[in-house]
Amino acid sequence: MRMVQWYLVTATTACLLTGRPAPAADCQSVLDAFNRAIDDAHETDAQASIDKIAASADCGAYQTAAQLRLAALRLSAAQTLMARGRPVAEYERLLTTAEAPEVLWQASATLGEVRFGERRFAEAAEAYDRAIAIVKNETLTRTRPEKFEIEGLVNRSGQARLLAANVKMADGSTVFVRTAKDQRDGTLGGIYSQSVRGIMPQAVPIPITFEYAKTTFTPIGEQAAHELAEALKEQQTARIELVGHTDIRGSDENNMKLSAARAEAVAAFLKNAGVTATIETKGVGSTEPIKIVDSSGLNQEDIYALNRRVEFVRQ
Repeated sequence: MRMVQWYLVTATTACLLTGRPAPAADCQSVLDAFNRAIDDAHETDAQASIDKIAASADCGAYQTAAQLRLAALRLSAAQTLMARGRPVAEYERLLTTAEAPEVLWQASATLGEVRFGERRFAEAAEAYDRAIAIVKNETLTRTRPEKFEIEGLVNRSGQARLLAANVKMADGSTVFVRTAKDQRDGTLGGIYSQSVRGIMPQAVPIPITFEYAKTTFTPIGEQAAHELAEALKEQQTARIELVGHTDIRGSDENNMKLSAARAEAVAAFLKNAGVTATIETKGVGSTEPIKIVDSSGLNQEDIYALNRRVEFVRQ
């Protein structure tokens, strides 16, 4: 499986004692044992030390830092296997245990990539949301990721949501993926975050889906439109633009008209839902296809689905 390079991590990503006061004497032996286990890449021993740290009143302050370092060790081992092209079954446990504490954004992002590659798009979107939340937590992520990494997480989360809304699962159903709440203030986070460490997501694809060749929302499309309205009201957004897009099928003239009409339909819904922002709309038909970092595993129908979208653009 290919791996998006922005998520590469090494076991030295998280350092246990940096910037922390000297531990109590009763805690030092536990921390020493943990550090030795990490240095020797003994994952099981490191986890046993974390269990002791969690149960200790003296060591409790070091639990998150220890979880970060062990998560980095597990993720580094998983990524090595991924780079060698090994099957998911060989690194599934390493990756899921690295991601489980929700302390290392690269672990959540890498799990998102794996789930995306497995066509488990709803789970991928949720993993990307967790990665975004961890990035926004400055206690967990002291060094802000690069701008392209943050924008990549938001874009990939939006793409996973679009595919979950369009691609039928084995039982014939499609899925609306509810955006995670920001743990700091309870507002919608994920793709709707106003800022991710100073980076403002600009053009965000929303999984508002429509009936074929119409401006009528599907049930999932209506849920997505309600969620967009919720985000705009929470953030008291003053001005936005809605841009309608289509896939390449159909004539240019019809695609332009349909994309503009769909953007206008979303704007009308938002106004009826109580959104007070000034809303501009436009349709661009199929002239601005979505940018996909890695299209491996996607078929032509998936690409069509990604290009049938309405983007919410902050102004």
